[in-house]
Amino acid sequence: MKTEKENSPRSLELIALHFIQELREVFADKGALLILVGAMIMYPLIYSIGYSGEVLTELSFGVVDLDQSSMSRQYTRMLDATNELDVSCNPSSLDEAEKLFMKDEIKGVLLIPKGFGTEILNGKQAHVSVYADGSYFLKYKAEILASNLVNSYFNAGVAVQRYMIEGKSFDQAVVASSPISTHTHILYNPNASYGSFVMPGIILIIIQQTLLIGIGILGGSFSASKKTPFLLPEDRRGREVLPYLLGKTGAYMLVSLFNVVLAVILVHHWFNYPDKGSILHIMMLLFPFLLATIFLGIALSTLFKHRESSIVFMVFLSPIALFLSGISWPVSAMPEWLVVLSKIFPGTTAIPAYLRLRTMGVEMSGIRNDMIALYIQATIYAVFTLVYFYLHVYADKVKNGSKPASDSIQT
Repeated sequence: MKTEKENSPRSLELIALHFIQELREVFADKGALLILVGAMIMYPLIYSIGYSGEVLTELSFGVVDLDQSSMSRQYTRMLDATNELDVSCNPSSLDEAEKLFMKDEIKGVLLIPKGFGTEILNGKQAHVSVYADGSYFLKYKAEILASNLVNSYFNAGVAVQRYMIEGKSFDQAVVASSPISTHTHILYNPNASYGSFVMPGIILIIIQQTLLIGIGILGGSFSASKKTPFLLPEDRRGREVLPYLLGKTGAYMLVSLFNVVLAVILVHHWFNYPDKGSILHIMMLLFPFLLATIFLGIALSTLFKHRESSIVFMVFLSPIALFLSGISWPVSAMPEWLVVLSKIFPGTTAIPAYLRLRTMGVEMSGIRNDMIALYIQATIYAVFTLVYFYLHVYADKVKNGSKPASDSIQT
């Protein structure tokens, strides 16, 4: 014969029971399942496919050549030879070019004024004008870079010809026109591509926000149901709080493991993003990141009484989390108070460390402080959540006036 206390589940059994119970809740709630699993399948793939071009090339471009000289035609051919631009038309005037631009038939315009070739032959400085769409930064950047590149090579060619006319050899003319030789090596992102720059960090933001939204939905639904998540009688629920939190955390960690394998490993490999880090080191960094995110999600989920409230609030936080992560705008250019406030989100700390580890190939010693910060963050959120649950259990105990259960005999 055993008493009721002796028959009650042990801590490990309680963790396992709450782990299974939370997994059932996840897979029973279609909305939460769509966010926690479905969104992690769709978003990284859709974003990566959208950025699969990596860089903008062969943008349709118009050249208004008012000079019609051999020099202007050579300049036009050089512009057309760049990877970024495709000189698809030669409007006769700037007004005609503007109409084509407004119809989106061309993405930019370059104007070669009359007298361009004559000024160059007379040793004077000639000018060209580039009209690019500044509202679309990537197109603007490609058009300006291509124009600057052509200017540099065209100027060098003119200078070489002038030095050769003065009697210098070709090699002497090349050295005289460019006394300093410049070699550019792009580190960590050899193609200078937008997809490789933005997607590794975006993937972590997606993992963070889908976890927060999914946990919030489940928390709001559970609060609306007015049920208790605890299995033990009221007088012994105090010892169930920690197993309850660990069981829930384990369930979300298991779901996150699937997301990490898909987004961080497979998608990263499929789209050939820069990868200089060890998978073991990456997982060692992602563990405290996921832990802190899950604890934050559980803590926030206690605030919602309805699932709709959680969706609105968490979706509202998503663009803020993205902007504060340092992906779209450097943290060094943000106000100090905003940088401190951004540390609320685990991704703000994890993303720079992840990029250094995976893209730059730093050792674990280079991200040690970031990992410590994530573990501290996880601990703080866990403590807040535990305190809330303990206070909730105590309040229910006082409200219902529960008395200690007697040691009844169980056969």
